[in-house]
Amino acid sequence: MISFEYVTLETEQLQFEQKGSQIEQGELQTILRPSVTAPGAEIKLEEQNLSTDRGVSEIVELESEPQISYELSYSCLLIPRFPDHYLAGDITEDLPNWVRQICISYSWRLDEIMIRPGHLQWVMTVPLTVNPAQFMRIIRQLSSQKIFEYYPRYSRKNLSGQFWSPGFLVVPGKQLQSMEVISNFILQTRKQQGIY
Repeated sequence: MISFEYVTLETEQLQFEQKGSQIEQGELQTILRPSVTAPGAEIKLEEQNLSTDRGVSEIVELESEPQISYELSYSCLLIPRFPDHYLAGDITEDLPNWVRQICISYSWRLDEIMIRPGHLQWVMTVPLTVNPAQFMRIIRQLSSQKIFEYYPRYSRKNLSGQFWSPGFLVVPGKQLQSMEVISNFILQTRKQQGIY
């Protein structure tokens, strides 16, 4: 017959130390270790067999299944405020690093980034508690500051202090957007700006 003694994880080490001198070689107690599981998570049992002079005892550990992710991924898109402010040349080397620094600073994960002359597109993963409007505002503001600081040629025409156009595109998922979606977004944004 197998007997179980229930101990908490905090007292387990202490009990082993106290009983260490009392347990002779071959004696072993069986311990049931509980673990906290997420709501709705299934419990997986892991067994190990250890021999003693009384026969075979089992140590059973309860482990939770892998935790449910509390993060979401988004595909994001920004376009310059002025159509003739192309993302080409030297800025294409610095812009990915700035976006990466912003993401690291706010504990977001930059999964992918792509720069084309007319737009900046990236995929990032953020905690569920972060609102897309919040992270887009932060990225727009901080990257605009860097662009105007390091590339003053863009600030000569743009008096707003914001390099990016007023709109942005954020789509849940890890897929970059197709050129058709991007073209439609650019056309709609330029119409709202009164440019097209």
